[in-house]
Amino acid sequence: MTAYFGFEPSESLKNDIQTLLANLAKKAPEPQYHLSSEISKVFTDEVIDNLLLNLVGVMQNHSDGSEGGGLLKFLGGFLKTVMHGALKVMLGKCDNAEVNKRADFLRMRLLQLPNDKTRLGFQLPQDVYNHFQHCFTEVDAGNGKQITEELIKTMLTFTDLSLVHFFDDFIGGLNLGMINRKMASVTRSGIHKESHSTIKKLIPSLTDAQLKDFSIYFKSMLVER
Repeated sequence: MTAYFGFEPSESLKNDIQTLLANLAKKAPEPQYHLSSEISKVFTDEVIDNLLLNLVGVMQNHSDGSEGGGLLKFLGGFLKTVMHGALKVMLGKCDNAEVNKRADFLRMRLLQLPNDKTRLGFQLPQDVYNHFQHCFTEVDAGNGKQITEELIKTMLTFTDLSLVHFFDDFIGGLNLGMINRKMASVTRSGIHKESHSTIKKLIPSLTDAQLKDFSIYFKSMLVER
């Protein structure tokens, strides 16, 4: 069995990815960079929505005025602002051969696993998966506060993996000059810093009920095949 993290993309994003990959496979003569750039923007938004912003709505049922929702909204807004600005600079007109190189990122992140729905994600180290499952089992048993430190540590590790697979792998497929490479590095550092800071504040702030909401939501994006 192999462990994965993956979320279900919107139908429109899934269709656009499949269309782009099919066009590239059949070497369609029409320029594909417009579709590729649009996919990059929507992909980015859906990563942020599924990892952060959708959680706000999930946990609202058990909101007690804690700062958890505000932390998630701030980080999500920050990431979208930073990434939209970076994508606007880094994504430009290019030929289909270059688009095909960029599309390697989509090929890696598109998970079509046996007996599962289509997901966007990446293979998860087994120990990280196991730590998540242990934390979620304890949360379900009402022991969420006792395993706060383990959950924080696991989420920090997961965040670093997400940066590698969703940011580094994407940037690696772009033909960037020195200035844009520097901008990408600065962007990554900012995302890393804010994400780690938010996790360390968020997890301890959640009530037992909110931890259970978090557990149920996040567990749906973990799979073994």
